[in-house]
Amino acid sequence: MNYSTWMLAFSLLISCWATNLSAYDFTPSGATTLAPNKAQESSILSEPILPIPLHVEVDQGKVALGLRLFEDKGLSSDGSMACRSCHLFNKGGGDGEVLSPSIDGGERATNTPTIFNVGLYSLYGWLGMSNTLEGLSEAIIKSKKGLANDWPAIIPYLQGDSNYVRQFSASYPDGINVNNVKDAMAEYMRSLITPNSRFDRYLRGEEMVLTKEEFGGYQLFKSYGCASCHQGELLGGNMFASNNLFREFFIEEGQSVKMDVGRYKKTKDENDRYVFRVPSLRNIALTAPYFHDGSVESLEDAVDLMGIYMLGRKIPEAHQALIVKFLNTLTGEFKGEPL
Repeated sequence: MNYSTWMLAFSLLISCWATNLSAYDFTPSGATTLAPNKAQESSILSEPILPIPLHVEVDQGKVALGLRLFEDKGLSSDGSMACRSCHLFNKGGGDGEVLSPSIDGGERATNTPTIFNVGLYSLYGWLGMSNTLEGLSEAIIKSKKGLANDWPAIIPYLQGDSNYVRQFSASYPDGINVNNVKDAMAEYMRSLITPNSRFDRYLRGEEMVLTKEEFGGYQLFKSYGCASCHQGELLGGNMFASNNLFREFFIEEGQSVKMDVGRYKKTKDENDRYVFRVPSLRNIALTAPYFHDGSVESLEDAVDLMGIYMLGRKIPEAHQALIVKFLNTLTGEFKGEPL
């Protein structure tokens, strides 16, 4: 089944979650605490979106070690970059750049995804560079645009640091080795959850936490079919899709010269041309610019383009505004503090 057929079929499946929009008044009313009444509420199990867990079980010793590795520029080939260089917590876990700088002085091919909630993903990177956090760590370390390094250089570097030796020995009986480095980095990334967004609180039963407009935006999000791809705990991050589903996104948006062929670069399968991982919408209000190439600056424009190219329809501006209001409820907390 090709992508277009699959996506259309999946949209029909999602329609079981969509609500009859005529039952709701989406006209902005100025109210700040209106929410759906009991008759309009759905249980968590009936929704396409699930709340992020409030807590995850992690080994705090490994998390502390992974944090140090995440921030250590010594893991890069020239000591100039760390994982933290492109994942800034005050910018939603990304870096706010259209295309991040690479270690060779150029630009990376894609926009940097957020690192928050990465432990809940099933696919990593825009092209699906790995399906495990451990594999993701290794891919970034070895990437020529990433840290551009390899284990024969990294392991001796770590073994020459007495603090690293002590930390690894405390968490791993066999001390410093490749698998333990990847495991510690993965454990740290698992700890980076951002639960308790206002929308998560709504899903858990807080009736008055959403405004009337925000709730209306969620109903539109489902009814238009956005939840076909943006579902689950992360509202995305667990499937691939083509940006050319209904129209030629890359050509019409003027990207034919600097065109990224997507997952095709990895698989060499023509079916994967212009196919990318569907991004998570968690904390989306903080992670502009948008799309794999950072080509869109505002959520309003992102919603507009996705309507045209992924849903095959022009979403009215009034509906775009309501959907954006919903998207703004997806900003969570990190370590108990709002992002």
